[in-house]
Amino acid sequence: MKKQQGVGMMEVLVALVLLAIGVLGFAALQLRAVDATDEAMAKVEAMNLARDVAERIRANRNGLGTYISNLSATTQSSTANPECIQTTATNPCTTATQMANYDTAKIVSQANSKGMVISLLNCQVAKELDDEGKETAVDVQARHCVYVAWGETKAINSSTDAQACTNGSAYLPQSKCIVMELY
Repeated sequence: MKKQQGVGMMEVLVALVLLAIGVLGFAALQLRAVDATDEAMAKVEAMNLARDVAERIRANRNGLGTYISNLSATTQSSTANPECIQTTATNPCTTATQMANYDTAKIVSQANSKGMVISLLNCQVAKELDDEGKETAVDVQARHCVYVAWGETKAINSSTDAQACTNGSAYLPQSKCIVMELY
């Protein structure tokens, strides 16, 4: 009987160690789930911004050039004071350019408030090999893509910048961004 003394206490300690390991694993799993939820929310917000841009451009097709120049600029301004204010009757936007300036100021402001960057760039053209093994463009029609990036990712396409959203027509593995093609 004396040799059995303390065995029960050792069993309890081993059980507590196993329980602690299980609780730590569960806590790590919860942390990973919270990170995944945050990433999913960022993607939803980015997609909503991209849809907003697409709808504004569809409503104001004549202002496409202004949207492109404003949203592809290296330095975008969310505080740009458009010459019109859409929400008042005293000075409404009357031209496509005025409306595009107003829209881009609003879009950039929304993106900045969410910690995101938005760009409107030319989409990458898909290429395939012809009969002689040379690359040819499959679709030469000019299309535009809305890039929305967050975190350290830049809303650009680059083969040299490790923080770019895409390289050609593929997302970079560490990028945190979405790309939506406009028609």
